Formats: sequence, structure tokens, C-alpha cells
Amino acid sequence: MRTVAIIGAGIMGAGIAQTVASKGMDVILSDISLELAEKGKAGIAKGLSKLVAKEKITQADADAAAQELQQLRA
Repeated sequence: MRTVAIIGAGIMGAGIAQTVASKGMDVILSDISLELAEKGKAGIAKGLSKLVAKEKITQADADAAAQELQQLRA
């Protein structure tokens, strides 16, 4: 399995998407509108930044996870 689709980009969906992306898998993040999917992606980016600031992950790891979140669907 290389690609995972997450339906719902709210708190839980975004958290799952972040975890899956951090493991190097491609993520398709979907919600009822593209705007909500974008909001979920922005939340994931914010969460990754917090992890970098706390030195839990490196900036390279955060960038790699963010690259896995390229596909958004409504």
C-alpha cells in the first residue's frame, strides 16, 4: 500500500493524514469542499511546524511529510 485516502479533513482526519504522511505514504485528503480540505492541509502544516519547534522532528522530515499531502479533493 502506497496511497491512503482520508475522507474528512477536520481535526481527526488531519491528524490521521499527518501520521500517514509522516510514514512516507501518499495521502489524498478529501472533504465536502476544497476549501475545507485546504484548511485541513494548513492545520497539518501548522502541526508539523510545532513538532519542528519542539525538536520532535527535523525540518527535513516535516518537509517530506508535507510533500505527501499534495492531493486534495472535494
